Amino acid sequence: MSPFAFRPSSLGRVAATLLLAGWLSACGDDLEPEPGPQEPVDETPNEPDSTRPENGTHVRHVDNGDGSFTTTVDATSKTEWIGLDLDAGRQVSAATDAVWDLSFQRFGIRSRGGVNGTGGVEVAVLGDKTFAQVSQAPATGYTTDAADGADMGEDPDTVFQAGEGWYAYDPATHKLSPRARVYVVRTDSRAYFKVEMLAYYDDAGTPAMLKLRWAKVQGPVSGGSLDASVSSSR
Repeated sequence: MSPFAFRPSSLGRVAATLLLAGWLSACGDDLEPEPGPQEPVDETPNEPDSTRPENGTHVRHVDNGDGSFTTTVDATSKTEWIGLDLDAGRQVSAATDAVWDLSFQRFGIRSRGGVNGTGGVEVAVLGDKTFAQVSQAPATGYTTDAADGADMGEDPDTVFQAGEGWYAYDPATHKLSPRARVYVVRTDSRAYFKVEMLAYYDDAGTPAMLKLRWAKVQGPVSGGSLDASVSSSR
């Protein structure tokens, strides 16, 4: 017998193998796994984190890592007010009555309520608490910027300037230093933020480089509103 001759048993196995290979080839498409349900593709672009403050041309933020931010406002212009939207943590134009909550020029600080806008921004002054002690907004004591009253000067009586004002003036050095006060600001979106003024000068001694620390706080249990008794007494 030729060495290349097939035994009957071998021939049967070869035929069976060829037959199986042909069947698999013909049915290959049928043996592909059925595709599972496709996950929907989210084609919506990622929105920026609106809760994280953004630097601007005249505003720089530092994240303190505890939910608060330290912001430096270049308020050196004698003609331009620098607006800050606390809700978004962004520098905005204060030239129009829109969006901004606080605005700064030199030592002046305005809120967009009362005589300075229609945003309804109200501010409560807390002189008996530290910044760390304020975690919830008070229910009363809010007021708005008012026109100049019977006092020295002709500037409007803003909440930050009312009474002794947010700063103390040293006639010996002619320097301004912030008073130990915490301001709770109710913004135009009815959110609450605590604000503390830290400095009027930068490290180089440049004036009107206002530094403030601020953070969002819980609203009052009963809902804060303008305290008529405080407003009418100004």
